[in-house]
Amino acid sequence: MRFVAMTEDQAKWIAYQWQYKGAYSFFHDEKNSRTTSFLEFGKKNTWQYAVYRENEIIGFIGVKRINGMIEIAPGLNPEETGKGKGRAFVQKCVDFLKAETNPEKICVLMGADNTKAKHVFEEVGFEEKSEEDSSMIRMIYSLND
Repeated sequence: MRFVAMTEDQAKWIAYQWQYKGAYSFFHDEKNSRTTSFLEFGKKNTWQYAVYRENEIIGFIGVKRINGMIEIAPGLNPEETGKGKGRAFVQKCVDFLKAETNPEKICVLMGADNTKAKHVFEEVGFEEKSEEDSSMIRMIYSLND
């Protein structure tokens, strides 16, 4: 996998072409601003990377530095989900961030009901931290503990 700074055209392509199903279809709900938020993510002191396998974009990762911590918003192409590829994808994201940003911690915020993603992040070494909003969980990967 290789990580390339995402262009606006790549972000639009992902936002409008990738269609998640089932529990993740809320990303495409017109009442939900996640698509707009995704397209603006790189414009708010953050970075986005397209993740390639050969010449195909298979995922993305949004990155925001908050003090010594990196907050991430990763996504895997819907056609790649449910095939046991999540752990390797998240591990490659962590390895990339360790090399590029030297963070103290990496965190990800997800829906509390997203048990599959929670399990994948735990397998990579993230630990759940309490969150005020019970519908969300924060997972932390510590590098300096």
